[in-house]
Amino acid sequence: MEEREVTTKQFQERLFYMAKNITQILEKYNIPYSMAYGTLLGAVRHKGFIPWDEDFDLWLFDDSYEEAIDVLRNELPDDMFLEDSKSEPKYFHAWAHVKDLYSVVKHEQFAHDDSYSHHGISLDLYRLWKVKECDLGKFLNKENRKYIMRRKELGLITQEEFNSRMEKLEDAEKQDANSENNSQEDVYALLNFYKCKKLYAKYVFPLKKYCFEDTEFLGINNPEAFLSDLYGDWKTPVRKDEKLASVELLPHPHLIK
Repeated sequence: MEEREVTTKQFQERLFYMAKNITQILEKYNIPYSMAYGTLLGAVRHKGFIPWDEDFDLWLFDDSYEEAIDVLRNELPDDMFLEDSKSEPKYFHAWAHVKDLYSVVKHEQFAHDDSYSHHGISLDLYRLWKVKECDLGKFLNKENRKYIMRRKELGLITQEEFNSRMEKLEDAEKQDANSENNSQEDVYALLNFYKCKKLYAKYVFPLKKYCFEDTEFLGINNPEAFLSDLYGDWKTPVRKDEKLASVELLPHPHLIK
């Protein structure tokens, strides 16, 4: 594979192609999804990608997540790969990825990806679990414990790091046990450990379409409220240049150069 400088526009082009294919399959089967995080912010603020962003994230809902993964596994085009614990022996995340098979990405922050078969541009399919707000801390601690144990069992974490993470988790569990939050409001737990740990269910449905570049994708009904919870002043762009350590591209059979 020939290594060359890859622009943000080229990177976004691959992600956009992936996103359109994935969402078309989901919509074919009436499986709900939503743009997530910076992708949602880009749709609302820029009607497309945040100009410097090299990411595209989707939320899928727990009650239809397995169906979504099954249909994507069966119907993704042959230039993409559904990455999860069924397809990768050392996979440890709580959600699946879709990988582009015509690129290679290496990032110092995600060195554990070296244990996977494919290293292309990745699109996250985050899983949303609905819980009562009063149970959120307990749920997140349980999932975090499962995550740490998976990495330990797969040999992807040292004993020292395992002990350190477990100590922090035990402290968090003690704090949660002393919590006086009795709210019965429905929230969706965010497992990718942002500072914002929840998406209020009242913000979500009915989903609606948002213009994103030259197409439309589904998003939550009240993105402004969630974006304020997540980012604070989300209307003011703050450029973050976090360039990938290395990107290689192969000529893509379905993208015109």
